[in-house]
Amino acid sequence: MRTVPVVLACALLLGARPAAAADAAAAPRATGPDTAFVQLGEPGTGTHAFVARPAGQPVAAIVVVHEWWGLNTQIRGIALRLASQGYLAIVPDLYHGKVATEAENAHELMRALDDERALADLDAAAAWIRAQPGRAKSRIGVLGFCMGGSHALQFALHSSSLAAVVMFYGRPVTDSEKLAALKAPLLAHFGALDQGLGPDRAEEFKTALEEARKDASVHVYPGAGHAFMNEARDSYHPDAARLAWARTLAFFQKTLKG
Repeated sequence: MRTVPVVLACALLLGARPAAAADAAAAPRATGPDTAFVQLGEPGTGTHAFVARPAGQPVAAIVVVHEWWGLNTQIRGIALRLASQGYLAIVPDLYHGKVATEAENAHELMRALDDERALADLDAAAAWIRAQPGRAKSRIGVLGFCMGGSHALQFALHSSSLAAVVMFYGRPVTDSEKLAALKAPLLAHFGALDQGLGPDRAEEFKTALEEARKDASVHVYPGAGHAFMNEARDSYHPDAARLAWARTLAFFQKTLKG
């Protein structure tokens, strides 16, 4: 019953301003990133990936590595945010079609993930980027969160062709000899209240990077715990997330666009 006057009021308003309505209809719509799912590798053995392209020509590309939840809506949102900054973003599905909504299931999926297969999927994502036209393939970065942060670092140690690596609260490598294989500049974010990967581990990582003489920055965020960047979780810390994201964009601006 209450909707009738609202509809009539809207009709009267539109009827009173036909020119404004026409102008609004004629105005160009804002263009956002284009999205698609693409096949990586051979069907049956490879996997698929979510791709977000900027409205214009991408200036560089970023492989995004998902958390232990899998290729869900939240991590696709990260790709969209990167695309809005001019990057071609691709999120390979390391779980090959499986997504967790509960921590217990996520833990099982993470434990079952074969590291070599994960690297193969990340290699396939980078190969897909290199097969695309345009300049985006000239500079490729990697960005990972939680489990994905660990795999982002391993991918950077495995591949010498990356131009930048960013890891959010991923398992660090604290052996300076192993870090010798790292060729790309690195940015790492950790929460001070993270029960598993807190300040002590971050400091060990920073020390090992310094011993290996790597171009790296390690930040610890007071008051933030694990997964502080994930706005879909109770662990989300808005202040830490905003600062870490600003640092991440500035880092990619320097390493991929500069």
